[in-house]
Amino acid sequence: MTRFAWSGRNSHRARMHATQDLVEHLQRQLTEHPRARQWVIAHSHGGNVALHAADQLRALRGRRARVTTVALATPFLHARPRTIPGWPLFIIVLFGAFLLASAAGTVMTGPRSLADTVLVAGGGAFAALIALCAAGAVLHRRSLGRGWRSRLVAAIHAPTARPGETIVIRAVGDEASGFLVAGQFVGWLSAVATRLLTSLWLWVAVIGLPQLAILVATVAGRGGRLAYGLLLHGFAPAGLLVVAVAAAMAGAAVVFGIDGPFAGLVVSCSAEPAPPGTATLLQLEPRTAATRKGLAHSSLYADDQVIRYIVSAVRPASGDEPSRDAPSGPDAET
Repeated sequence: MTRFAWSGRNSHRARMHATQDLVEHLQRQLTEHPRARQWVIAHSHGGNVALHAADQLRALRGRRARVTTVALATPFLHARPRTIPGWPLFIIVLFGAFLLASAAGTVMTGPRSLADTVLVAGGGAFAALIALCAAGAVLHRRSLGRGWRSRLVAAIHAPTARPGETIVIRAVGDEASGFLVAGQFVGWLSAVATRLLTSLWLWVAVIGLPQLAILVATVAGRGGRLAYGLLLHGFAPAGLLVVAVAAAMAGAAVVFGIDGPFAGLVVSCSAEPAPPGTATLLQLEPRTAATRKGLAHSSLYADDQVIRYIVSAVRPASGDEPSRDAPSGPDAET
């Protein structure tokens, strides 16, 4: 038995780097023990690392790579390509620049009303979003280039589980899973708002109607003050709406790592209780307050039922499948 340690940092880049290191580690183990079956027992996001490493190892060694992954309390990441059309992106950049300029001007002159305070807060949120995206771009700078979005999606999306090669063990009331679910809910709300904001007719109304009103007022000789009022009270709320949606998307992506907002520009990500494909699932029964020890997310380490199940699965006499002594019925489901 060997121990593989990685940084444990919550970022897509850290998990990608750990996957490569684990592949090299397993390669050495297979070279030293060519006929042995490798078992990788991993916790939390380590399960994503282990699943990717096992998948890459099979691609390198084919049938000679006999690896089974046991994932404890793992939030399996599912990723899909995200495409932002050109004109909504132009609108976001346009209103984002206007919002930043307006917020900077308000800070220099000093906020005088609640609207000014909201404007400054919106500008700060948009600036923070840009900073997070820039930080993610720096982390992934070496992988940027042609086809980088497809590579990023493949590196994040959990590989398809194969029967008998992936065991998922979960506890009821997992705190980390609850946090990710909350992030997914915010992401779902932002996705709904994004579909609304990508409506061409909405932005024709937002931009065209004020322009038409300014034109009419100019012809009537009252264009100056009306133009300023429409710019401040017409365009600014639209910019704040864009920033609110972008901030919600960034906030939902942050739970997947510091580079989540950057990846969120091209990848729609969610955390699920199981990987795609067929995996063996052991769902523990709820613990009472008297028997519960520590956090549900980390208590699996010391859970007797979990330990017995893993030992029975790894035991050579059991073959490739868990033995008959392993839990069955509602607790263990294939």
